[in-house]
Amino acid sequence: MTGPAAFRVGWRALALDGVLAIAATLVAYRLRFSSGEALGFLSVGWLPIALVVTAQLAAGWVLRLYRADGHTMWPVRLGAAFVGGAAVAVLALAWASADQGLSRQAVASQVALLCLGAVLWRALVGLRVREQQAQAIREQFGGQLLVVQGEDVSSMAGSLTRTWEYRHLLMNLVTKDLKLKYQRSLLGFAWSLLNPLIMIAVYTLAFTYVMKLPTPRFALFILIGLLSWNFFAGAVMSATDAVAAQGALLRSVVFPRVVLPFAAVLFNLVQYLLTMAVFLPVVLFIYQVPAEPRMLLFPVFLGLQVFFITGLTMVLATAAAAFRDVKHLVDVGVAIGFWLTPIIYEPTMVPEQFRQVALLVPMTSFIRAYQDIFYYGVTPELSIWLVASAYAVGTFVCGLSVFLAYESQMPELV
Repeated sequence: MTGPAAFRVGWRALALDGVLAIAATLVAYRLRFSSGEALGFLSVGWLPIALVVTAQLAAGWVLRLYRADGHTMWPVRLGAAFVGGAAVAVLALAWASADQGLSRQAVASQVALLCLGAVLWRALVGLRVREQQAQAIREQFGGQLLVVQGEDVSSMAGSLTRTWEYRHLLMNLVTKDLKLKYQRSLLGFAWSLLNPLIMIAVYTLAFTYVMKLPTPRFALFILIGLLSWNFFAGAVMSATDAVAAQGALLRSVVFPRVVLPFAAVLFNLVQYLLTMAVFLPVVLFIYQVPAEPRMLLFPVFLGLQVFFITGLTMVLATAAAAFRDVKHLVDVGVAIGFWLTPIIYEPTMVPEQFRQVALLVPMTSFIRAYQDIFYYGVTPELSIWLVASAYAVGTFVCGLSVFLAYESQMPELV
C-alpha cells in the first residue's frame, strides 16, 4: 500500500495517533491546571499517564483500527478504542492505587481532543485516497465515473456533493413538513413567531413576578438554554422517522438517502431561527442586554451545533431503520440529557471537581457558549470551544460514515 492510503494502516497510523495522544494530554492538563500545576502533575504522574495512552493505542489495535480490514465503521472503532482504553486504564490504576498525578478530568478532555484530532487526519487522508480512486476509475472508463447508489468511491465528499445536487428535493421536503405542521390552522405560519412570544411571556411572568427567584433575569437564563435544547430535541426525535417512515419513497426513487436526515435537521433549524428572530429583540430591548461584538460568535456556535446535530441524526436515522426500539430509547435519552445539561441550573452549581466532566455532556458546550454570550456577557473559554468543535466535527464525520455504510441497504431495512 502506497501513497496517502499507507497512512491509514499499520505503524504510521499508530504513530500519528500516539503523537496526537501525547499532544492532547499536554493540552488537557494545561486546560485543567495552571502552567505550574500542570507541570507538577505531569512530572509526578508521567507513568500512569503513559499507561493511559498505551491502553488507548492497544485498544485501537485490538479493535483493528490500524488494519486494512478494520476500515468499516472506523469512527465507531476509534471512539470505542480511545474512550474504552482510557476508562479501563483509569479504573485499573485506581484499583492498584497507582494513579498519583493522574487527573480524571484531564483524561476526559484528552479523550475528546484525541478523538477530534484522529477523526480529522483520517478524514483528510480518506478524502485524498478517494480522490485518487475516483481519478483512476475515470481514466479506466474514459473519463466517465460510474456511480452505484451508496457505494461510490467518493464516499463522504461525493455524498455531500450529490446532496447539493438534490438541494431542490431537500427544500421540497422541508417545505412540505412546514406546510403539514400548520395545515388547517387559522394563523398558519404565524404560529412560528407567536409560539416563542407566548413562551417568553410565560417564563418572564413565572420567574420574575410569581416565583421571584434571587437570580437576576433568571427567565432569560432559562430561555437561552431551553430554545437551543428544543432545537436539538426536535431534530433527534424526528430523525428516528427520517428514514424509517419513508419506505415507499426509498423503494421508488433513486436519490442520495442522506437528504432525509438533512431535511429533519433543516426543518427544525428553520423553526429555531424563527424563534431566535423573536428572541433576540427581546434580549436587546426587554432584558436590556447590550449589543456587543461577542454576539457575532452566536452563528459560529450555531454552525457547530448544526454539524453535531446532523451527525447524530444520521446515526439515529440509520439505527431506527433497522431497530424500531431506537425511537423509544431516544425519548428516554432526551429526557435524561435535559437534566444533565445546565438549562435550569447554572454551571457553577455543579461541584468544581465535576465541572470539566460535566462539560462533556453532548449539548452542554453549546448551551454554555450561548449563556456566556447572552447572559454572562463574556467570551466562551477555550475548553468550551474545544469540546464544541470536537463534538461537531467528530459526530458529523462518524454519522456520515455510519449512514453511508448502510445507505444501499435502507430500502430493504424499512
